[in-house]
Parts: sequence; C-alpha cells; structure tokens
Amino acid sequence: MIRFSVLDFNLQATLESGQVFGFERLPDASFRGFLRGKKVTLRREGETLVVQGRTLPSERQVREYFDLDRDLSPVYAHLETDAVLKPALEKFRGLRLIQQDPWEALACFILSSNNNVKRIQGIWRNLSAKLSPGTNAFPAASQIARCHERTLRELGLGYRAPFLQRTALFVASSPGTLDAIREASYEEAVARVIAFPGIGPKVADCVLLYGFQKVEAFPVDVWILRVMRKLYFRGRRVSEERVRRAAARRWGALAGYVQQYLFHGARNGIL
Repeated sequence: MIRFSVLDFNLQATLESGQVFGFERLPDASFRGFLRGKKVTLRREGETLVVQGRTLPSERQVREYFDLDRDLSPVYAHLETDAVLKPALEKFRGLRLIQQDPWEALACFILSSNNNVKRIQGIWRNLSAKLSPGTNAFPAASQIARCHERTLRELGLGYRAPFLQRTALFVASSPGTLDAIREASYEEAVARVIAFPGIGPKVADCVLLYGFQKVEAFPVDVWILRVMRKLYFRGRRVSEERVRRAAARRWGALAGYVQQYLFHGARNGIL
C-alpha cells in the first residue's frame, strides 16, 4: 500500500468522465483497475490517496497518471468567469485529465466510434481477459496484431475489428510511431493519428488529449455538440468544425481541460 497527500483532486469525476475504460467503481466508492499495467484499488481518505495492490506503481507514476502536479488555477479561471460553466466547476472541481498509456488510448478510442462508455468498458475487459489472461491488463499492440479478426469481432468489436487490428500491426511493426506523435505539434499529430484506419477528427482529438497530453485538443462528440450549441450558439445548428474553432478561440491551449468539464457536466445534467 502507498498513501500520499493530494490536493484539488476529484478521483470519482476523473475516472468516470469517459477518459479511461479499465476502472470500475466498487460498492465502497473505491475504484479497481489498471494503472501503468499494475492492478490497483484506489480510494480517497480525506486529502490522502490510498493505492493498494499486489504489485504497486510508484507514487511518481500515480501522480503523473492523474496529472496531479498541474496547477489547475488557469483552468478554473476560465470556468469561474463563465456563468454557464461555473456549475460544472462547483460540482466536479478537481477533475483532471488522465495521462494514460498512448497505445491504450489509441486502441480504446478506435473502439469508441458509434459506441458508449459501458460497451467500451465491456470490450476492454473482453480483450484483456482473452489476450492478457495472466494479468488482465490491456493487451499490447503486438498481442492484438496476432489476433484473428474473427476473434476480435467475437469479443464485441464488430466493424471496428479490422481497424484495430491494422492499427495494432502498424504500431507493433513500427517502433517509434507513438513517440513521434507525442513529439509532434498538435496539427502534425492530428494528421498522423487520422492516418490510422477508422479514425476521424473527434476520435483523433480524444486520442491526443487522453493519450498524448495535447491539452489544446477539443473532442466534439454528440454531448459536446449539444451542450456547445445550447450554451454558446443559442441552440442553432452548427458544424463540429465550427464548434472546435470556437473552443480554440475561447479557451486556447487549455480547451481540452475545459472540454472535460463540459462533457462530464452535460452527461450528468449539470449544464
């Protein structure tokens, strides 16, 4: 077990805001899942984060995973001065962007196309149980690349199966691919990610925001499109691209962080 002090951190909102799919909430309000490949249980005790497991990540790895050393005051400045966003801040203050494994983020958001969080979580578990039976951690790209498309379809991927398999094969056979995306500018990174099969602008922004810490990325799904139209376009029908441009103008380099409060607030009926 490791225990350390955390400030300004909402564990529940962070893990339940659609960023990552390998955690489940337990009846005692703790969370069980995988962090840096280690199976852990997480819970808050006041201002202390408790991490339990047979093998444990280091405190530094946990802090990096939850972006705990980032000063959120610039994000709060956007939220506090915007009357329509302030309720989301009041409800979910301490929601942070997870710095998850880039391959897991890329794979899982390929699975997110025309899908919902509960079904993605089910596919995550199916893939892990089938391909990583010893640990049940999310399988590596090489493991998925070796898997027959038919098997992937049977695990719940449906039409996404060939997209994930082809992406896994490319990543497994091209060392440095993910590092190149991380090191690229946001614009170049978008182009690199969209080149993978089955990925459009929304999925690319999810991959970059949650897997590569491109915090200027602003994923526009049905929830964001709906809430942005409601809050900033007087209910008018506007395109996803126009919403994305408006977010970049309004929130700039922190648009991705603001997006997470918008998304979680919309899904929970706060906005």
